[in-house]
Amino acid sequence: MYCIYCGNPLADQAAVCVRCGRAVSKVRSEGNVSCGWWWLGFLIPLAGLLIFIFSHDTEPVKAKKAGWGALIGAIASVALVVLCYVLLFAFAFMIGTAY
Repeated sequence: MYCIYCGNPLADQAAVCVRCGRAVSKVRSEGNVSCGWWWLGFLIPLAGLLIFIFSHDTEPVKAKKAGWGALIGAIASVALVVLCYVLLFAFAFMIGTAY
């Protein structure tokens, strides 16, 4: 179980979160947040970053998923661009040496 305010893992019988000090009558398991936030962050990294920035205090589990999706999506985008440039230059070099 996790605190709905800070995302800290809690014991099942906890009444107060030891990290933020708030009463935890409502706790949320991490499995309740869908992976849709991760995919949103992955496909649109700017949206994932904004979700992370603006909701990390109120909904930390959702923000964490969107943030990780944004980070991995941004890294994948940069890697894909670099790969495309390498392939483009390799192809141009092969054509240039053929003549």
